This record gives sequence, structure tokens and C-alpha cells, in this order.
Amino acid sequence: MRLLRAHGFSLLLILSIAAGMALGQTSPATAKALRPLGDLFLNLIFMLVVPLTFFTVSAAIASTRSTKKLGRISGSMLGVFLFTSLVAAAGALVFMLVVEPAPGAGLELRAPELAAPPSLAEQLVRAVSVSDFPELISRKSMLPLILFAVAVGLATLQQKDKAADFGRMLSGGAAVFLRLVDYVLYLAPVGLFAWFGATFVDTGAELATSYLAVFVAYYAFAGLYFVFGFSAYAYAAGRTRGLARFWAHMLKPSLTALGTCSSMATMPVNLEAAPKMGVPEDVCEVVIPVGAALHKDGSVIGGVAKILFALSLFGQPLGAGELFATVGVAVLVGVVMGAIPSGGMLGELLILSVFGFPPETLPLLAAISILIDPVATLLNATGDNVAAMMVTRLVDGDVWRAPPAAPTPAAEPAGSDEG
Repeated sequence: MRLLRAHGFSLLLILSIAAGMALGQTSPATAKALRPLGDLFLNLIFMLVVPLTFFTVSAAIASTRSTKKLGRISGSMLGVFLFTSLVAAAGALVFMLVVEPAPGAGLELRAPELAAPPSLAEQLVRAVSVSDFPELISRKSMLPLILFAVAVGLATLQQKDKAADFGRMLSGGAAVFLRLVDYVLYLAPVGLFAWFGATFVDTGAELATSYLAVFVAYYAFAGLYFVFGFSAYAYAAGRTRGLARFWAHMLKPSLTALGTCSSMATMPVNLEAAPKMGVPEDVCEVVIPVGAALHKDGSVIGGVAKILFALSLFGQPLGAGELFATVGVAVLVGVVMGAIPSGGMLGELLILSVFGFPPETLPLLAAISILIDPVATLLNATGDNVAAMMVTRLVDGDVWRAPPAAPTPAAEPAGSDEG
């Protein structure tokens, strides 16, 4: 029953997508007639994107208790988060280029009009800035909007009491637009049913085949990364003893992540497990909570899969620039987007903005998020433990050489399996 509560809405969305495809197969005319419902759902989401991004990003920074806290998440911890995210992105990119380089090939959707490619310097300028403020409040300028929101949040934080009212306004705005997103998501089963029904009429069985290719490639690499990647990190931190202690205490966090599909729900279990793995309390109490928000290797790998899917969908070339952009955007999606509510959706919109994909791509990428969610959460949540071990190695050295202290007995209610 707990598993059903945790995954119920995701299962409903999967069933809606499958039902839409079935309708497109059996009654193409009906599916086409229902297309406006899917378009309405997309339009409602796009209407909320800009204010949601601005308020959630700026409020998340402005509501930080002190600049000292921001300083504490820098240094070795931020370096470890960035390092594992880069390894995950680069590894996933190489693996998927070998196994399934073009999962979206064969589908036929309207491709965006591509102008003559600008120079690298022009691309960088366009990526981080706009020429006028009205252009900033557009879903086509997601990265400049995020940078602007970060600047507003930092300025609000530094002004302290002078900007207290403004900070509360940002937090209130974030709460309001998150609630509006909840209202729109109530329509997701109907919207996705209608949109995928009409899209299936246009693309045929190739759509289901493409998703199967993404599913297999993602789960294969995620499994390898979970076993061998995490083992390598744990060994680098504590050699053989660290590796043994890491896997000895990974079962409960892993099952909790799979059962809840929530990094935040797994955080209390990680706080319990990490000290048993040899992580000091002072490191554990900083890395685990911050990692629950910022450290998302599973989402980074998912970002790579989504970008490759969309690039092959529109037949765009995979040159050196696109490969570097894929790694960079995937890391940004996983590390930065994880820090704000509804970050997954904003990350997908960032992919659309940076690569110039049309709005119709959004539901296709959202469906990938649903398919990979359980294993992505497993990597996102349990990866914080091995990250804490690596931070411990950088800060305190090899603490695993000393024999582990005997754990203090803790009273636990009989039959309790919460976490």
C-alpha cells in the first residue's frame, strides 16, 4: 500500500500515456480531435514557467538563513558534487552513444527552423543574457532568467532586514505559483492522454520503440553506475574498509529511495546510515541535507538521455559543441535544478531553451522522467552517502583506518519500518 501511495500518480500518468497511444492506434480520428486538450495542458504549463522559475529560484536563495550557510556548501563538498555529476554525465554520454546513440530517430515531428550557426562567443552571450527586460520574461530565455533570479536572491539576502519584506514577497510568490502548478498537474492525466494520442497518430509505433530504447539504455547504465561507480567512490574514500562499510549499510537507504521516489524522504535514513559508513557527524549533518537538494547524479544521467533523444528526434548533428553542451546542460539540470521545487520540469524547459527544441518536445521529455523516476531517485538519494564519504576523506583524511566505534544502542519501536 505504501508503494502504491508513493508511485500512484506516476502509474496513473504512465497508464494515461499508454491509453493515449492505444487510442491513437485504434481510433486516429478521435485522437486527433482530442489534440486541443493536450495543447491546453501544455499552454497552462508554459503560462506558469516564467513566474515559477523567478520566484522559486530567488526565494530559495533569499530565504537562506545566512551567507555563512552558503559558504559551508562550497569547497570540498561542492567539488565532490560537481565531480560525480561530471563523471555521471560523461559516462552516460559515452555509454549511450555506443549503445543507443539516436533513440528518437525515426520519429517525425516538426523540426525547429535552424538559422546559420553563430560563433561560439555569440552563443555564450545569447545563452546567458538578453537585449531587453521583456525578452527575459520568456520561456525561451530560461538560463538568463535563472541567472537573474539568482542575482535577485543574493541581493535580497545581502540586504538582510532592509529587504525582509521583499524576501517574504518572494517566498509568498513561490508558494502561490507552486500551488498553481499543483492545480495544472491535476489535469496531467487528461492532457498527456490527449497529447500522446494525437502524437501517436503522427509518429506511429516508433514512439513506443524509442521510449523502450531510452528505458533500456538508462536502466543499464544506471545499474552499472550504482554498483561500479559508487564502489569506486567508496574505495577512493576509505579503501577496502570504506567500501565494505558503505555496502554493509546501503540496503535501507536503497529500499527507502525506491519505495518513496523521494530524495527528501530518504534523507533521514541517510542521516542514520552515513555515520555507520564512517562519516563524522559534522560532515554528515551538512553534506546529507545539502546533497538531498543539490546532488542528483540520477537526474544528470536522465538529462543526457533526454538531450540525446531530442537531438536524434530532430536529426540535429552531434558535433563537439553539442557533446560538450550535453554534458554541461545535464549537470546543470541535475545539480542546479534539484535545488528548487518543480526543478525537473524547469530542467526540461532549460533543455528546450538551450538547444532550441520546439514546445512539442516537452511532453516527450516529461514522459522519460516518469519512466526513469524510481532508479533516478535511487541514484540521487543514495549517492549522498558516498559523497559524504569522499568529503570526509578530503576534510579528515582516512578515518576508516581506525577501528569503528561501537554503535550506541538506540531504542526503536517494534515493527517500525518508517523512513
